Amino acid sequence: MTTNLTSFFREQHHFPILGQHVKNRKNQNKIHLWCSASSTGEEPYSMAMTVVQVFKTFSPPVHILATDLDTNVLSKAQSGIYPLERLEKLPKDKLKKFFLKGKGINAGTAKVRPELRNLITFRQLNLLDDTWPIRGPFDAIFCRNVLIYFDKQTQYKILKKFVSLLSQDGLLFAGHSENLQHAADLVKLREKTVYELVKK
Repeated sequence: MTTNLTSFFREQHHFPILGQHVKNRKNQNKIHLWCSASSTGEEPYSMAMTVVQVFKTFSPPVHILATDLDTNVLSKAQSGIYPLERLEKLPKDKLKKFFLKGKGINAGTAKVRPELRNLITFRQLNLLDDTWPIRGPFDAIFCRNVLIYFDKQTQYKILKKFVSLLSQDGLLFAGHSENLQHAADLVKLREKTVYELVKK
């Protein structure tokens, strides 16, 4: 099962929180972020734009892992090419800074700048698999508007694995329609749909 509804800076309140979170880690050697349902790439690229703006460089000490079950949408994400109408809601300064406008046969599209693309590794992963071939810890995990498609037992199982991959003060970003109260022994609400680990 895949859900491919996405857009740049969807649920916009999350990105200033992510920005502050990575800013607080400026002294770390490397900051690791995971977008666990990247779809066609708008979400991980929004994360990448956020960290570039925080660090004021296209070479921040950040690596973003972006995974999805669907290899077709991953291929689109990796290409970083979008119809201009998908970018209409982005501020002009972001468009200019982070995208290259297509010309000739590519007119009507824009491509993510390679410097931004280089911050992200795209990989296929099924959240329902018993084991995930990835290693933490991650400073933040985005899993937004995915868990609602699973029953509570499956949600809890996935959340338990997320928790094992989060750093002690890491953040889990959930979707606006998701409530994680059934996992109150694992995570607690920090602010609107942003969770932190329950300290043991």
